[in-house]
Order: sequence, then structure tokens, then C-alpha cells
Amino acid sequence: MRKQLAVIFVAALALASCNKVEVVEGVKIQKHEHDDSAPKLKEGDVITFDLVIKNAADSIIKDSRKEGNAIQDLVPAAPIPGAFKGTFENGLRLLSVGDSATIFVPVDSLFKDAQQQIPPFLKRGTDVRFIVKIKKSQTRAEFEKEMKKLADQQLGKDSKTIDAYVAGLGKKFTKTATGLYVSISNPGAGESPKMGESWEVNYIGSFLDGKEFDKGAAVTLPPVGQLVPGFNEAMMLLKKGGKGTFVIPSSLGYGAQGAAPRIPANAILVFELEVLSKK
Repeated sequence: MRKQLAVIFVAALALASCNKVEVVEGVKIQKHEHDDSAPKLKEGDVITFDLVIKNAADSIIKDSRKEGNAIQDLVPAAPIPGAFKGTFENGLRLLSVGDSATIFVPVDSLFKDAQQQIPPFLKRGTDVRFIVKIKKSQTRAEFEKEMKKLADQQLGKDSKTIDAYVAGLGKKFTKTATGLYVSISNPGAGESPKMGESWEVNYIGSFLDGKEFDKGAAVTLPPVGQLVPGFNEAMMLLKKGGKGTFVIPSSLGYGAQGAAPRIPANAILVFELEVLSKK
């Protein structure tokens, strides 16, 4: 019985120490789960983690779990001498794979300029709480290899879905080497958009079910090369006055991360595009 009690007391003590708020290397942190034997996070590695951000009133600002996508980021380098150490990024450096913790970051450090406008859900003198759960850590090479494998698998799934979709549209589509599906109703005349150029366009963006997520008339877009890969390619396939329909597989769009809240993960995008003039 004494032995069992001792085990219980040790476990309780470990839990209490884990949930203690402390300042470590300038970071205010509360570890909820921690394993000393787990791999430590290394500078430059890619980590995958869940993230919940709350204000001092416990209101949720962001929850990656509800968005359906874990966060992926690099383990940052140590802060330069004299820099503020209590950042969220610096807090990540204190964690190991499998850890969960809350990192407290002062609102005043996020909005250093006294004239800088603070969102109404934040107040000076309080902390923003970044609640993280570290799921995985990989070297850049490991991460890139995994992403390519997943992208190739998704492209195969997307291709089958798009083939079935375009078959019912009554338009002739061709498929480029990258996987973009193209149906040009009017190629236009004159010059084509080139990398680095901004052009005025009309466009409608929708999903395969026909639901629109974006549209614009006579809109000047960011320079070609700064759009998603499939849209960059679509722009350069048309000349001034050209019109076409383009089906963009997810790997040429917003990929597995999506673009919350409008674009879900692995979304196939359909664009009706008309190129008007160079700006």
C-alpha cells in the first residue's frame, strides 16, 4: 500500500510541476505535458503542431483543430542579443515532440508602438495565450520528401475527380504537363502576361459543385508569379482579350493547407478567366 501511495504522490507531483507557470530563457510558459526523453526540437527543423490562441478573457482567437489543419513552421533560431525573448517563436524552442504547453506573450510586445491600433479583443497589460501541442518534427529534407509524396498522391486523386467533372461540361479540355486542365474559348491576340507583370482581368472562382468563393471585374491582380501556381500558368496561356476555363488541382492551388476560411484543404478550383490589359 505504501508503495502504491508513493507512486501516486510522485505522479501528482510531476503533474503539478508540469502545470506550473514559469519563466524559462525569458519565455513565460506553462507545460501541460512533457517527456524529458522525447526528441528535442532543433533549429531549422519543420514542426507540425496544433495551435489555439486565446486572449486574457479566455476567448478563442484561432483554433487550428477546428480549421482542420495543423500548423507547420520552422523551429526558429535563438533571438539575437538584446532582442525581446518572450516571443511565441522562442517558446517553441523550449519544447519537445509530444509536448503540450501554453506560451504567454504580452500584448504590449506584439503592439510595441503606443500609437498602433490594438484589436478590441486584446488589451494592453494582458497576455495572449498560445496553446500548442507538438505532433511531429522533421528535417527540411524529410519534410520536403513527405510533402512531395503526399502531393503526388493527391494529384492522382484530383486527376480522377477532374476527369469525371470535365467530361460532363461539354467543353474540350487539355491537360498541361503540370496537371492544369485548360479550355480556351478565345485565345486573344497580341502579348501574353509574363512573370512579374500585373494585368487587369475578369474572373470567377468556384468549386466543383458550382459554389463561388471569389470573383472580380476589371481587377488588377498581383504580379504573375505571386498567385497560386495554377493561376499563374493560366494567365500565361492567354493573350490580351483571351478567355478560358481552368480547372486547378489542389497541388497547383492552395494544397493541403487550404486558405481558411474560404478555401478548404485539398480543394480543386475552377476559374473562368478573361485577360483584359496590362497595367
